[in-house]
Amino acid sequence: MPFSDILKEVVNGTEGALGALIIGLDGIPVEEYSLNSDLDIQSMTVEYSALLKEIEKGSQAAHLGPTKEVTVIADKAMIMLRRLNDEDFFVLIIRPEGKFGKGRFLLRMSVAKLLKEF
Repeated sequence: MPFSDILKEVVNGTEGALGALIIGLDGIPVEEYSLNSDLDIQSMTVEYSALLKEIEKGSQAAHLGPTKEVTVIADKAMIMLRRLNDEDFFVLIIRPEGKFGKGRFLLRMSVAKLLKEF
């Protein structure tokens, strides 16, 4: 199943989801799916990729191992980032009133599907 189909499945299966994408730690998107063409999720994730690098340094410094998941809850969106491999993360963006638990579940369950495509 192509990346785009998996992203679409997660976004359409999560009430309140705005979009999803796969990004590298460098902030460069691999694939993107958005319900709202006005949403600039690429710019948003470039900023979060820098944050991921710092969180990863903290995890390693504390001998906790690789960071598997990060969630940011802001006024206008919830952003979930789930590690796929050493270089890539799966990102899901949901409205504040959206179904956070369902999105997190679908995000986690889709990792295996995405890894088959790498």
